[in-house]
Amino acid sequence: MSDEKISLELLGARVATLTDRINDLELDVRDLKIRFTTLEQRFGALEQRFGIQEERMSRMLAILVRLAERQGEPPEGRPQ
Repeated sequence: MSDEKISLELLGARVATLTDRINDLELDVRDLKIRFTTLEQRFGALEQRFGIQEERMSRMLAILVRLAERQGEPPEGRPQ
């Protein structure tokens, strides 16, 4: 250990500075959590929208296949 003495005032100032930094970090983490939650909700909404679009496209493709079969023309890639 060093023989240097630290005054209580200096120690108090250092503790106060560290406490302020910790509080700032806690605020930053809280802000990041809020942002992450918001992004998570947005991605969930996008995933739901894409799922709906996928269903619609599948149904539309099924209708097109039925129409082609009624006209007597096999869909691409299917033998007669």
